[in-house]
Amino acid sequence: MKRNCILSFTLSGHGFSGAVCIDGDIKYATSLERITREKNDILFPISKSDLETFGWNADPSTYMEYIDLEFDLEKNYADIDIAGVEKFQALLNYLLEAAEISLNDVDVVVYSYRHNEIVRRFFNEKNPKIEFIVPEHHFSHACQAFLPSPFDEAAIMVVDGQGVPMKRTNGDQLSGSLSYGKGLDIETLIEFPVRYSLGGLYAAFTKKLGFKTNQEGKTMGLAAYGTSKIYDELKKELKFESLDFDVRKVFKKNLGFHNALYVLPDYVSFLKQFPDKKKDEDYSQLHKDLAYAVQKITEDVMVYLANWLCEKTGSKNLCIAGGVGLNCVANYQVLIRSKFENIFIHPNAGDNGLVVGQALYVYNNLKRNPRIYVDTHDYLGKQYTEKEVENAVEKYTGNEDVEITKYENLNELYDSLAKIIADGYITSWFQGRSEFGPRALGNRSIIADPRRHDMKDILNSRVKFRESFRPFTPSVLAERSNEFFELDVESPFMLLAPYVREGKDKLVPAITHADNTARVQTVTKDINERYYGLISAFERITGIPMVLDTSFNVADEPIVETPDDAIKCFLSTDIDALVVDKYLFKKKKKFLITA
Repeated sequence: MKRNCILSFTLSGHGFSGAVCIDGDIKYATSLERITREKNDILFPISKSDLETFGWNADPSTYMEYIDLEFDLEKNYADIDIAGVEKFQALLNYLLEAAEISLNDVDVVVYSYRHNEIVRRFFNEKNPKIEFIVPEHHFSHACQAFLPSPFDEAAIMVVDGQGVPMKRTNGDQLSGSLSYGKGLDIETLIEFPVRYSLGGLYAAFTKKLGFKTNQEGKTMGLAAYGTSKIYDELKKELKFESLDFDVRKVFKKNLGFHNALYVLPDYVSFLKQFPDKKKDEDYSQLHKDLAYAVQKITEDVMVYLANWLCEKTGSKNLCIAGGVGLNCVANYQVLIRSKFENIFIHPNAGDNGLVVGQALYVYNNLKRNPRIYVDTHDYLGKQYTEKEVENAVEKYTGNEDVEITKYENLNELYDSLAKIIADGYITSWFQGRSEFGPRALGNRSIIADPRRHDMKDILNSRVKFRESFRPFTPSVLAERSNEFFELDVESPFMLLAPYVREGKDKLVPAITHADNTARVQTVTKDINERYYGLISAFERITGIPMVLDTSFNVADEPIVETPDDAIKCFLSTDIDALVVDKYLFKKKKKFLITA
């Protein structure tokens, strides 16, 4: 019998994810999309009961038009026996098998926030001794930000889209909070109503620009090409420390008037003056300026909130979570424009990463056990055995188009792949456990040479098939990152976008974005020895201590999970070489010149 065994799940409009926490240690975590190979797999379509859960009380057609998710308003999902839902079982079995436990070993299931009752019923039937807990959304985000951080005390910023309506908020879903954490405890200082939602603001501009739900990262990439024309107009309506009116509090003292830390512009009305971008329309300067405007407004608010938190708490440490916390450009601006010295952003800052916060909320905050888990890495997927890798490789040993070499000496493997990268080929890299968050951090990566001016276009035209304005990222040896980037702290999760130092952009143009930033991952030997070894080998050949890294997938597909996924993606794309554990795959036709 495992002691203190917690299963944590979150099902939202962003996906379905789960984690296993044993004795306060997050052992495994993944999202359903990695298993089903369906991007942002949300398990069930959005139903009538979901609309009630989310507090969406308007005509359902409003949401169906605005949100790019599957809807089913006819079926009553409250009657479903989730034991018979194959996808649910797939995620559950992945976690149980990885941790080598059964439901009889589980003490607590902590769950949010769609279809709570059918999930509660399932676990109660399987093991009546399981304690089923449904935590508050934004407090879980605060736990996600602080409890796995390296800090004993810290200010906490949760910046999000929305949660779910609660009685204590008079039905408001909230959109974030500011808190202070110390030891096991978190004190909520301020909560933001949903009309202050930075995530809602960003989603509205993203929709106007023709992108889909959950594609805010594209807006962030496009913003680098904009001018301040629209921002200068919009920011006039952005108010700080302003009197505001809340209709939900009209029957309370002061008739609903209160001092708000910030009040957003009326962006819904503002956006109506601009036409929606059409599907096949080129991105105009107007589109770029709209992206720039929402990015800068977001940065302004986050920097203001950070400085308020610093003054209020006196802490030198800041923790960030919530979906907006994935905005690496804004995070860096918070770091350099606020008074905080240290920053921790959860590697899976959005709702899918809530499973970590929820589990630690139960273990640390609720059950009062000491904090032992520190999020030093994001490699929380299952470990595939040597035999599983061999079985996957053996399926392709007879493939006449591929040459497969097994390396017993890993340094020789690093040298071989580093030379292939330096020669200008597109490579891919599969090793160890998969990343839990949305960033590829050297275990499921496509890797190329950052020195080539044309590498971005080559990757987009041959493999990634994505918009030309989106940047590719550097994985850099941590001890040399400051030589190339204006970055004095480590950035292990690719959630800070510092400026590239003057003159260095000419050395690594493929990872330098239009605004002279780069979404940096710093790599250390103690956290990822193999990836560090590969980058070091590339450095020995080229003098450049970094590689270009992008997620190992093609457009609109999840990052690869299994050895089979990796090999299939390699063979179905124009990637030239692949490493799976100790095996190097090379496409023979690509390497005729060097053979």
